[in-house]
Amino acid sequence: MPFPLTALAIGAHLFLVAEGPVPTLDTGPSCRAAAEFGAESKTTFAACMADENSARVAIEKEWKTFDSGSVARCLSETRSDGTPSYVELQECLELARDSKKYQNQPQPKI
Repeated sequence: MPFPLTALAIGAHLFLVAEGPVPTLDTGPSCRAAAEFGAESKTTFAACMADENSARVAIEKEWKTFDSGSVARCLSETRSDGTPSYVELQECLELARDSKKYQNQPQPKI
């Protein structure tokens, strides 16, 4: 039965969890871009960097709960425009993880 084995091989990556450490992102460009839109650039830049650090810490705590496919997709998305962000990565990873939880829930009857 080649089909079930093929389907298993193709879908196996969906169950692999993130391994290794959280990747290092250079969030400076992202925060500098955000600071350009703020009235007080230094305050805005510092606040942005603090938010990025908090997001990285949160990602590190939950790293093993994210599947490798979502990690790869979310990292690709946050790096795509040259302004990577842990805040963006965190939101993407949490949405991906949480949507899978609800994907298998029975649909309410209306």
